[in-house]
Amino acid sequence: MVRAMRRLCASLLSLVLALPALAQEEADTGPEEGTVPSSTHPGSDSPEAQHAMKAPDGSRRRAQAFLIPMDEQAKAATARIAQAVEGVLAATAQYEVVDLGKALSVESSPEQATRAEEGRKLLAEANASFGARAYGDAEGEYQSAIKALEKGIGAVKPREYAEAWLRLAATQHLAGDEKAARESFAAVARLDPQSKLQGHDIDDSADLPLQAARADLEAAPNGVLELESRPAGARVVVDGDPKGSAPMRLELPVGRHLVRLEYAGYYPHAEFVEAASKKTSNISATLTRTPTASNLNQLIAGAAAEVEHGGSGPNLARLAEAFTLQRVVIGAVTSHATKVAVTLALVDSHAQKLLARSNLLLTADGTDADQVEADTQAAARKLFEKDALASDAPVAAAGDRKVLMPSASVVSTTSDKPEHAVAEKPENAPDRPAPSSTEQTRKKQKKGKGLKEKQGTEQWDDAN
Repeated sequence: MVRAMRRLCASLLSLVLALPALAQEEADTGPEEGTVPSSTHPGSDSPEAQHAMKAPDGSRRRAQAFLIPMDEQAKAATARIAQAVEGVLAATAQYEVVDLGKALSVESSPEQATRAEEGRKLLAEANASFGARAYGDAEGEYQSAIKALEKGIGAVKPREYAEAWLRLAATQHLAGDEKAARESFAAVARLDPQSKLQGHDIDDSADLPLQAARADLEAAPNGVLELESRPAGARVVVDGDPKGSAPMRLELPVGRHLVRLEYAGYYPHAEFVEAASKKTSNISATLTRTPTASNLNQLIAGAAAEVEHGGSGPNLARLAEAFTLQRVVIGAVTSHATKVAVTLALVDSHAQKLLARSNLLLTADGTDADQVEADTQAAARKLFEKDALASDAPVAAAGDRKVLMPSASVVSTTSDKPEHAVAEKPENAPDRPAPSSTEQTRKKQKKGKGLKEKQGTEQWDDAN
């Protein structure tokens, strides 16, 4: 049971995080083979556009949907159902959909940030020496600053790093160390492939040697870089230039390059690679989850269980607090041969109240994908219409309130089942009585003990 839940949590997290991460890609990267295309948001003549209302005080409620595939066979259907719900949610005027990708993105780990800040302090000292024309002192200080920046490279912007090299190159040129200056200008040309930096930004005399370095780079042979990431699909940025998603194969000019991999919910991975002529370099990077993302799958699974038993609870409250949500759509999808059973619930996280719920039994054998999407959209519209009609009291703006954390004993039993909901239980589906309070307490204590032994960013080990 524990191993099955861990696999479920892992698949859930990949579903929740994949779409926000892919949204960060540049326009020239198309969808990967086998992915479900994004749903088209309904137009102005759609039911939700015609009937949706904002909150009574004119504000929009921050909202997001989280859907769980309860088994491996339900994953494909869950992706399509999630997109259908999110499409209606985004087109409903009373809601402000929270971008999970941005919410889960981080610039760096705390250690990387500390190292990068040390480098910036050294860089400021070098700039002071350069301004005083103490080029001999400035050269050594820039070299020390660059080494410090490299130790915290995950927290350093590519342009910031390239500019440090440009300042070093200009200093060496002014100090008369032409051999070292040529090498440094060559590094600038590689680190700034879009030629955003200009020599005269540092000193007018740096323009010509920088232009010469860029001309040499264009004529230089290329090397090959093959890279992969775990999880797959990380955004690849080489010398500040977005390249697409891992795994991928790239040709790069000979020399040293800064490669950065980014994935929502994970700390970015950055390292240097040396491209050699007619040779292949490899990068295989395992990204580390942030504490927020590591706990997210457990919160969603716990929130779904709370809703299944009739209301809101502490897991849903924590999920809402993590993203400052006022409305949470929780869904679970279970496969049954050629059908899937879907439960959708809309929760007022501020009031800890279940506003509406819908139970669907949909055909999902791969031939009725459009019907699955249409039925899901219709159910989502009904949920959101009930929210609009039931919301008589004004709500506070998202930035003016904080979601309160209920105790473990606070569980609302309010339930509102829409008339259109299909309440049929799939054939051969066993009855699952709610566990006794004693059993619930024992499970919570066991789960809490296990979590205390985890560090948050560790991967779950199925062998345990």
